[in-house]
Amino acid sequence: MKFISLFPYLTALLPIVSSASLVAYYPLDTDALDASGNGLDGSVVGGTVNFGQAGANGNTGSSAAFPDNGHIDIPFNAALNPSSYTVALWANASSTGGFASPITSRDDVGGGTSTHGYILYNDNGGNWNFWTGDGNPGWDTMVGGSVTPNAWTHLAMTFDAGTDTKSIWIDGALAATETAPNQYSPNGTVEFESLHIGAGQDNGLNFYFSGNIDDVSIWNTALDEAAILNIKDNGVASAIPEATSLGLLALGCLGLVRRRRS
Repeated sequence: MKFISLFPYLTALLPIVSSASLVAYYPLDTDALDASGNGLDGSVVGGTVNFGQAGANGNTGSSAAFPDNGHIDIPFNAALNPSSYTVALWANASSTGGFASPITSRDDVGGGTSTHGYILYNDNGGNWNFWTGDGNPGWDTMVGGSVTPNAWTHLAMTFDAGTDTKSIWIDGALAATETAPNQYSPNGTVEFESLHIGAGQDNGLNFYFSGNIDDVSIWNTALDEAAILNIKDNGVASAIPEATSLGLLALGCLGLVRRRRS
């Protein structure tokens, strides 16, 4: 009966879970599973992904190596494609060029006649690029800083739908930003393509990333500089609001209550 008496207190905590801005978190330590608790798990397809490799730093655990055409696909889910977002990760590119993509969520209709979503590219000029589509032909491109091969770099892409502001952050510092209308509409506007970690195309996958990727997180808000720097310096777990942790604890306890009652 003690377990049952906790029920109203635990359910009172549950609404705070929905206010959390972390949508998905892929540590890539040992697998492609979502550690946020939201169940947006991925799977390895197309080749090899080697987990358990040296991580970006002591706060990120292990990383995943992408030596060939192997990549991670996460099935389409609208939650992964919010109107405002932050996508943050660590990348260690083996080389520059080739439009190698650490992460992509895009639908590209008619060979570029209608583009939606976002792409992070290592372009042929040796720079990090943040591309977005708004439904019109072509992509809205943004060039960040230079790619340093065989070195870990923390990358974050943000888009604020309220202000139409798009930004790319490199190692916690703002590298480029633009405020303009019609820069972004989400993947899922026309087609419903998977989120790809380690590949850059929607149909006929290519633009494979060669190197290591670590600690991928997706948020349904445009995080500010302080939050992005905190993720870089202290890891994703440090950026999760305390209320979220309490809410997840409440969910776990509620599951225990139900098991005890059954």
